Amino acid sequence: MREALLSALRRRPPLRRLLRDLAQAIPGEGGAVYLVGGFLRNIVEGRDPGDVDLLVTGISYRRTGDILRSLSVKVPCIRKVVAAGKHFPVHRIAVDWGKEYIDISNARGDGHGWGGDREAVEDASRRDFTINGLLFRLAPDRFVEGGRLLDPFGGIEDVRRKRIRCVGEAADRFREDPLRIVRAIRLKNERRGFVLHPATASAIRRLGPRLLPAASPDRLSVELVRSLSADPAGTIDDLRRLGLLKILLPESGRNANRIAGDIASRYRFLRRSLGAPLPLHLLLGNLLADLPPDSALAAARRLRLPDPRSVASTLRSLHILTHPEAMRFPRAETESALLAMEDTRGGIALYRAMLHTGKCPARDLNRFLRNCRAKPNFINGAWLEKNRFPEGPMRREILLRVREETLAGKVTSPVDAVRLAKSIR
Repeated sequence: MREALLSALRRRPPLRRLLRDLAQAIPGEGGAVYLVGGFLRNIVEGRDPGDVDLLVTGISYRRTGDILRSLSVKVPCIRKVVAAGKHFPVHRIAVDWGKEYIDISNARGDGHGWGGDREAVEDASRRDFTINGLLFRLAPDRFVEGGRLLDPFGGIEDVRRKRIRCVGEAADRFREDPLRIVRAIRLKNERRGFVLHPATASAIRRLGPRLLPAASPDRLSVELVRSLSADPAGTIDDLRRLGLLKILLPESGRNANRIAGDIASRYRFLRRSLGAPLPLHLLLGNLLADLPPDSALAAARRLRLPDPRSVASTLRSLHILTHPEAMRFPRAETESALLAMEDTRGGIALYRAMLHTGKCPARDLNRFLRNCRAKPNFINGAWLEKNRFPEGPMRREILLRVREETLAGKVTSPVDAVRLAKSIR
């Protein structure tokens, strides 16, 4: 672990220098400083370490801020130090080598103020999962070489055994923050071959339906989208098995399990067709594709999903493609739906996935589009405006009717198109 940490820091010299300065300044005032969380977890997993989080023990939050502000005067790479954090206060260091921030929190102990490893371990006992409960104490002299790894909850063993396990009692962790329920699923699906520890999965199944509605919608949306992006079908399978999909999508009603199977099947079809990762509008559009368009839009807004308008547009086009028999002008409206898509290839793939899951034959929409391009548009909105056709829904009906007859081969010239348009008028 020490060698992997040293290797990671050698690739980031400015960060290495800053950590060395912090490892000298904070212990010099009676505190101790630890690398914590995802930075260490990623190193253990052989991933890019990512953002740095630090923990300080033995001194107060206020004293930590004084030290950091004093250090910012002496250390050129520190642009500013700000207080941050909604759930518990942290100091955030803005550095000058990029957009990266370093968060420094003080131990959330019970007030005993032991300092050192004991206080650090107590703080780690409040973390969510064992793989996030690693600590590395930086030494004032030879800050990494003389440092010490602490793994009080078996996080390294859980990485080796590929499992997501709560720190301590899973029920306690989920009651402290219901968002951890979805985070467990996200962490699992971001890691190939990982599983939920049986005790963790059991607590989710037992408590999830009751606790999940209390989770912050905005934070839940972030976790859900990240999990879907990593492994969309796996995420849906987990939500179904753990009884959570019907909580997230109550609009699916009693058919939640069947719908979950269809959603997962379509995700697999899409990834075979398009590769990974899937574009966001397809990722979320497929999630809501079994709901009526109005219900889907309401669900997207309730779940605080990103870019609900794009999702709604994708679903409107999909509804037209999958229900041409319900359209007054099926050819013209199908063409319009395809042209309105921001990602025609992806939209056609989603259409094919819907038909494949329903075991229905799919039309060759690429061929249909090629045929459409071979048929000229004889009139358009500008022509209607110039010829003083009254504004309103009638204009759209005229354009669709003329286009429908053109695509059907009944209108073959501008004269035919004008005659038809004037007859509707």
